[in-house]
Amino acid sequence: MRADMYKVIVERPRLIHGNWLRGGREVGFRQFLASEDRPHKVGMRAGHTRRKWPNENLAPLRRFLVSNAGRPWDKVRSELLTGIDQRNTVQQHILTHVDDYVERETRLVPRENGKGQRIEFRRRWTREWAPIEESFAPLLVDPRTGILRLTHSAEKRAHRKREEAKRIAVARGKDVRTLGDGVELRRLDDVWYEVEYEKIPGEQISHWQRRVVKDEDKKKWPRVYDVLEKKWVSLWDTTHYVTKKRQLNSTEMAKFGLRR
Repeated sequence: MRADMYKVIVERPRLIHGNWLRGGREVGFRQFLASEDRPHKVGMRAGHTRRKWPNENLAPLRRFLVSNAGRPWDKVRSELLTGIDQRNTVQQHILTHVDDYVERETRLVPRENGKGQRIEFRRRWTREWAPIEESFAPLLVDPRTGILRLTHSAEKRAHRKREEAKRIAVARGKDVRTLGDGVELRRLDDVWYEVEYEKIPGEQISHWQRRVVKDEDKKKWPRVYDVLEKKWVSLWDTTHYVTKKRQLNSTEMAKFGLRR
């Protein structure tokens, strides 16, 4: 491990929260921004809800740990500690991120079908045991040998997502037929309709917006009426909405080979 690892990881200037919620440079993290409630004078500290956050570059730590997969964990940890002075709070902070990448509390349990064993890890916050496939850490300490191993959990989650997407596509194909751009045949409550749909106006909602925006702010988002679902929707619910619908008659259903 490089001797200046602690400098690469933690000794950088702090960042200010960026433009996650669109608009101004720090929208969502500044109080009274573009608001009628804004006072005539706002102090530098009072005008912010969250001013700074740690600017840590954890990629070198992850690369070091992943590159040592296949070695005994005790040796890897010992090598990691040689470059960290635990008396220094900044350097000691690096060790708190090791658990983000390595599941150290693991155990072997019998499989449900009685064939062989599987590895489980203990969740950091709930302290519950769960299959290693549910972990977001790329590495684990093998409970049998103490060897640092890859979990391959990311690949398994990606595979499950692809299979779920295929299942949804198959299920959707039974209730939806695409006729053209913005026109579809949809089945709702065993009744087929020809519908026209449009994209809900507004900017795409990011992952960070869904985490940060409060419920009362979601209600202020522009809403449109979906005539098929018979309800008001916004970008928080879906990306498209039905503007027109028309029930198909028996002749049209026979033409498209549809069944109730």
